[in-house]
Parts: sequence; structure tokens; C-alpha cells
Amino acid sequence: MAESPARSITLGVDQFEVIFQVTHQTVNLQESRPMEIGFTAAELQKLIDALRNVDAHVADASRVCIQLGGDEAEAPAGLRVLAGEADGAGASRSEVTAGIPSRIVKQWHALVQPIVSALGSRELFLRAGFGPDEVEAAVVGLDFDW
Repeated sequence: MAESPARSITLGVDQFEVIFQVTHQTVNLQESRPMEIGFTAAELQKLIDALRNVDAHVADASRVCIQLGGDEAEAPAGLRVLAGEADGAGASRSEVTAGIPSRIVKQWHALVQPIVSALGSRELFLRAGFGPDEVEAAVVGLDFDW
């Protein structure tokens, strides 16, 4: 069977930070919610661990690229930090690339979408540091239909 070509999502660092913080809040949802959309507890933990690993490397990055990988349940999420070209100020910018199984990435939007309504705008801001409009603008990049 032929494999489909690799696909990726490229996010700005600020956009990634919003998505990371909101995804991290999914642990505060009722445990049944992630399972209702097809996430297992192990998959949710794999996603959060991968994002936490990326977050540790984004300080000097200019963007984050999420590569959709195979759907092997036990496959670890890969991480690469690529040095880039110097920007206009002469500082080198990098790209942080993480490999996450496509099955998890394809359900990511459905996972984070209810966070805004579940927490409410004030609680969302207190927990994640972002308002509903910022979250909606950031997670739109996760809403795709492949």
C-alpha cells in the first residue's frame, strides 16, 4: 500500500503558544469529552507531551511546523530544531518541527474548540492567558478537512 505524502501545519510562534496553552487545558475537561471525539487518554498525553517539548524550544524560533506522521500508536513524536537564515537584524531564526501522528492532529481542532465555552472567557484568560477571540484566531489553523 502506498503511503500518502507527508502533510504539515505551519504555525507562527505566537499562534503555537495560544494553541499549546489551550490544548494543555483539556486535562481540565471532563475525562469523557476527549473520548467522545475519539481521543484516548494515551493519545491526549502524547499530544500534550509533544507540545510541551516543542514549547521548550520555541523561544528563538520563527515558526513551528507540525508534521503529520504515521498513525502507529506507539510511535514517539519526533522533534527537530532547524537553524534558519539570518533575519533582517542579523539574528538567526529557526524552525521547530514536531512529528505527531495524523490521527491525533486531525482531531486536535475538535479537542480544543470546546475549551472556550467550557471554561468561559474569564476562566480561559486566567488559566491560559488568552481571551476567546485570540483562541479562535489561533485554532482556526487546526480546522482542516483532508
